[in-house]
Amino acid sequence: DVLGFSLGGWIAAEMAVNNAAQFRHMALAAPFGIRPPSGEIRDLFATPTQNYIDASVFDSISTPELSKLYGGAPSPKQYEMWEDARAEAARLAWAPYMFNPSLPRLLEGVKGLPTLLLWGKNDQIVPVSTADVYAGAISGAQVALFDHCGHMPEIEKKDAFLAKLTAFLAA
Repeated sequence: DVLGFSLGGWIAAEMAVNNAAQFRHMALAAPFGIRPPSGEIRDLFATPTQNYIDASVFDSISTPELSKLYGGAPSPKQYEMWEDARAEAARLAWAPYMFNPSLPRLLEGVKGLPTLLLWGKNDQIVPVSTADVYAGAISGAQVALFDHCGHMPEIEKKDAFLAKLTAFLAA
């Protein structure tokens, strides 16, 4: 089984294109990798770090899990790690920005791989319209959408996320 979040979801999708048989199930949580038919992928490089982090959830003020995740205000070490991650993202996905134009067509070749897409309806990082493209490209893919949820359903809607994921993996 493979579970990929965000950029890791894109990587898992590309791995499935190359050899879907290596996986029993594939679950992707708000993956990058496909250009949204409506909306834009948020620019990681043009957005101040804290603004990007705040935009990753539906309501950063009332999401205590976000504060716990980062241990309150980000430390200098966490900012340094964030900048390292941004530099690596630039190396991997600068142009075109955070998507592979061939991926939807390539995913059409993924057959017999049970796939679940998990997405917050209010994702401000990767628009939820991208879920439809993934689902249309991967035969039999299921989509689970979460209300009042941004780019991190595993944090914002943890219980519902785990319930969907557990049921999917058990099938």
